Amino acid sequence: MGTSALASLRWDHTESHCNRYRCRISFDIKSRVPGKPNRINGGRFMSTPSALSSQPGNDVSFLSALMPNRARTRFLRGIVLLFLVFGALGCLSVAASVFSEFYARHSWPVAQGQVSGMDVKSNKGRPGNNARHTSYWVEYEVRFDVPAGQCLTGTISADDQDPLSCSGTVRTRSTESAATANAWLLHHRLNSDVGILHDPHGPNVKIVGESLWLVYPWKGILITSGWMAFFLTFLNITQRRLRYLQTLPEDYDASPPSSQPPGPADLIDLKLS
Repeated sequence: MGTSALASLRWDHTESHCNRYRCRISFDIKSRVPGKPNRINGGRFMSTPSALSSQPGNDVSFLSALMPNRARTRFLRGIVLLFLVFGALGCLSVAASVFSEFYARHSWPVAQGQVSGMDVKSNKGRPGNNARHTSYWVEYEVRFDVPAGQCLTGTISADDQDPLSCSGTVRTRSTESAATANAWLLHHRLNSDVGILHDPHGPNVKIVGESLWLVYPWKGILITSGWMAFFLTFLNITQRRLRYLQTLPEDYDASPPSSQPPGPADLIDLKLS
């Protein structure tokens, strides 16, 4: 009794069969002789050396779409590291400002002084101002008692009998709220007595006992802290994703399948008898 067999060779470009340039070739073999195994070429099964295993069933998530392969994951990790460098530079700037304020309030000499004037200032309408938002701050005019040789603010009273002969300007941090700046005016009354911190090597002066909320750059602290926390978390995610991809074939790609239907050249039928 004659025997014939039909083998179908199917080349499919969809994601379930193709991974980039390497594709699986599936064989459907039918035998007309019941009870005999399906064989080709004298009992040897045909195969392809470039066949790859199917995509892991649990690798369907937002991360697989964002980082489908090693190359994309390494690229995103490099971008994250670059943003972390920028964040680190911002942190250094904020840390320098915080340290400078802390050092001044714990090491500068204190003199007895008085608030001689106060006003709310803003950068609105100032030459060279390119800021997108208007900033407000309070400036206090103060006078304090130090020897003439220690007054480095540049303003000294001409009256030798004036006990508060040295004058300077104390500036608060800035805010984008005019109402907040006006509320800061209430912290000190005009002609009220205050302690004055003065820089022994420069013109800067500060008022003793100001609120921490008023003197430290909290906006910068919050922005840089949030920036670093976000990108450090994202860096950890990319590292974990890369470690997972390294357990898979080197050319593994979890990109979504192509939406184009297979063309005429995508299906080849071979009939063997």
